[in-house]
Amino acid sequence: MAILVRSLREAGSLISASDSQLVRSGFVLLEQGKEVGEHETGGGEELIVFMEGTAELVGEGETRTVRAPAAALIPAHTSHNVRNKSKVPLRYVYVYVK
Repeated sequence: MAILVRSLREAGSLISASDSQLVRSGFVLLEQGKEVGEHETGGGEELIVFMEGTAELVGEGETRTVRAPAAALIPAHTSHNVRNKSKVPLRYVYVYVK
C-alpha cells in the first residue's frame, strides 16, 4: 500500500472505503449556525479534532461546548451531532475507525 496524502484546503473526504478497509476520514467546514445532523457511530469509534471555532457537541443526552483547538472521542454506538456556535466557520477533521 502506498502512502496517501490529502490536502486540508477544501472540505471533503480525506480517506474513503477505496483507500482503507478500517479508516474513514474527512475535513468539515461548517458555517455559522449550521449543524451536521444527528448520526450514529455504529460499531466503530470517531475522533473529532477541532481546528478552528466553537462547537456544540451533542450526544446521548449530553451537550458539551468545545473550543478549538481540541479533540473529542465519540464511543461506538453513540448518536451525536456537531453544531457551529461561533461567528467563524467551524473547521474540524473526523477520523472514524471500524
